[in-house]
Amino acid sequence: MVEVELEEFEEFYKKRLNDKFYKEKKVGRKLIDEIRDNLISIKVCMDHFMEAEDKLDKKSVRSLNFFSDRIRKEIDDIDIPDEEISYNNLISLLTAIKKLFNNINDIARKSIPKFQKEAQNEIKELNYITRKLTKNHANLEKFVRKKYDNVKDAEDVLEKLSKFYNLRDNIENAKSDLEQFEDDHEDVKNTLEDLNNKLLELEKDKLFRKVKKLREEIFQLKLKINNQLGFKKALKKLRVEVERGNLHVSNLDENYIREFIKSPIRVLTSDSKDFTKFRGLLVQLRHVLEENKLNLKADKKEKTIEQINEIFDERGVYNNIETLNELKEKLDKAKKTIQKKGLGDELEDVKNEISIYTQKLEHIENDLGRKNKDYLKYLATLKRDRAEFQKSVEKVIDEEFKLTITFTF
Repeated sequence: MVEVELEEFEEFYKKRLNDKFYKEKKVGRKLIDEIRDNLISIKVCMDHFMEAEDKLDKKSVRSLNFFSDRIRKEIDDIDIPDEEISYNNLISLLTAIKKLFNNINDIARKSIPKFQKEAQNEIKELNYITRKLTKNHANLEKFVRKKYDNVKDAEDVLEKLSKFYNLRDNIENAKSDLEQFEDDHEDVKNTLEDLNNKLLELEKDKLFRKVKKLREEIFQLKLKINNQLGFKKALKKLRVEVERGNLHVSNLDENYIREFIKSPIRVLTSDSKDFTKFRGLLVQLRHVLEENKLNLKADKKEKTIEQINEIFDERGVYNNIETLNELKEKLDKAKKTIQKKGLGDELEDVKNEISIYTQKLEHIENDLGRKNKDYLKYLATLKRDRAEFQKSVEKVIDEEFKLTITFTF
């Protein structure tokens, strides 16, 4: 059985296609080369037309220049396959040649009468070359229609490849969202458990309102910080590429990356005041992204670089981390004061807190269930589509095949 990674499949498959359909590719190359020669001959013929310039008046010279320049431009606009031959670029070439014929006829009808007498030989030469081009165009069209069907069917397999990249992104994003919901679920569940445990101990005191406010501020601030650190996917890819040896980044602290991905807020709140490690990691990540060394979509890459630049330019994350630490210190101090005084008279506030967090827990559990369904649906789709895709590939390469897809969880 042949096993090929998703990122390596296109190169692997094209090589197999070229080996299997060597004769068809060779014939296609020969026909393309003949068409290229015809097009070069037409441009040379345009040089011959310009030799009649001395025999013409100014108005006719303008027509001659227009005629020559337009035909040259039309030929230059034709995209001739240089290396890779496929059904799509053969069809594109056929379409472009048809367009060239139409444009030559249209331009010639308007321009040639103004210098026809002085360029009889060149007109005959152009007619001769275009007849050859017409014949070669017909030969290529016949070849594509009658001899290239099997190659086209095999090439069509490549068009199905993009959906696996999309599915992988969907699965990774769903998994990331799922983990976030699980973290939120755990946070709310723990908070609710703490409130229930303390319910009977609480008495009336303004300190409990302060605790409630601090907890809510901490919760909202954590959400804000998580939004500012929305580049965990890029860090996961960086970690995976480094661990596989596909990417070499000097002075990269892999343990720091691993811990940061697991719990960025915990790492930052315990980091040094100048956030040296965090700054260094951002610089390295930005450099790798700017060098386009990670397999990220263009919009995701640009958004990640923008987030990193914003951190450096605005210091929002650093200020929020400092504020978070201050809030935690205040919360700890308030808790200690409550414990010291032995107060517990704000039972109603705690009951309201319990009601709020109970609702939050219910919403998060609903979101968690929906996201889990999405995740399982994407996995099922991947399993089904990959099985069908592998069968299509096996028909072409005549051996068992497995497409390997690696996730950056």
